[in-house]
Amino acid sequence: MSRYHDLTVKFAQRIAAGQLAPGASLPSTRALAAAEHTTANTVARAYRALTEAGAIVREPRRAARVAPGGVMAARAILREGHTFRLAGSDDPALSMVLSAAEGAVVPVGATGSYRGLSALASGHADGAAMHLRHRDGEYNAPFVRGVLAGRDPVLVHLWRREQGLLVPAGNPRGVGVIGDLAALRVARRPVGTGTRSLLDRLLLAEGIDPSTLSGPEVGVHLDVAVAVGTGEADVGLGVRSAATALGLDFVPLVWEPFQIATTRADSVGLAPLLLLLADEATLDRVAALGGYDIAGAGELLEIG
Repeated sequence: MSRYHDLTVKFAQRIAAGQLAPGASLPSTRALAAAEHTTANTVARAYRALTEAGAIVREPRRAARVAPGGVMAARAILREGHTFRLAGSDDPALSMVLSAAEGAVVPVGATGSYRGLSALASGHADGAAMHLRHRDGEYNAPFVRGVLAGRDPVLVHLWRREQGLLVPAGNPRGVGVIGDLAALRVARRPVGTGTRSLLDRLLLAEGIDPSTLSGPEVGVHLDVAVAVGTGEADVGLGVRSAATALGLDFVPLVWEPFQIATTRADSVGLAPLLLLLADEATLDRVAALGGYDIAGAGELLEIG
């Protein structure tokens, strides 16, 4: 058991350090067993562990190779299974993907982009899911630069998602623009969420004071859909996937990047999530929810 573990860690260290680049071939099981003075079964078990972790890929009748995302996967192995704590914004697609990550990435704390950044800054989270538009028009990066200054911040791109107005099937009130909300009961996300910030910004642009709106304040995007679907509200701002899930109509307004803010050092803990995003079947399930653009899913973005 110790020899197999030592061999797994040895190759993870070489991959993480760049000594074995993505695409590089590994020795055959027999050759490595001879070189390491161990058994072929021990090598096979180490290769299996590296494969299951996403550090290498193996195919019939071909040499094992370092996976495209092998560096991050190898670094995650070296973390010895430390759970990545993810705070921040609510998103139906993210919840679906996290459920497949088998506890390697877990939600922590209250939802909301601003609360997620606060948890990240205070060390109560390793990353924050977010979708915040800065006053200069740029999304996410300006906020992360401020919160993680001096800590080598990065953004991991998940997808772009569509936000708009959720209305009952058939749109009986004829809602078409933000200005129509002034006379309606509006389901709103809590203060501190990116969607509430977006709604307030859109209302102010139309000369509407957000504090004058009536209607319930609810928790997550699906709660907005439920409030509209049950008649507790006439309309709500949320993601298209929430409207689709409950058979509501949807008035599109904006597309926004949905990303995870973290540090370069902690980003290795997202390896299980990135492996899922590299799987076409996973991305197909995300796209099927409606209102998601999955181009560039999993890309690591530098923050200057």
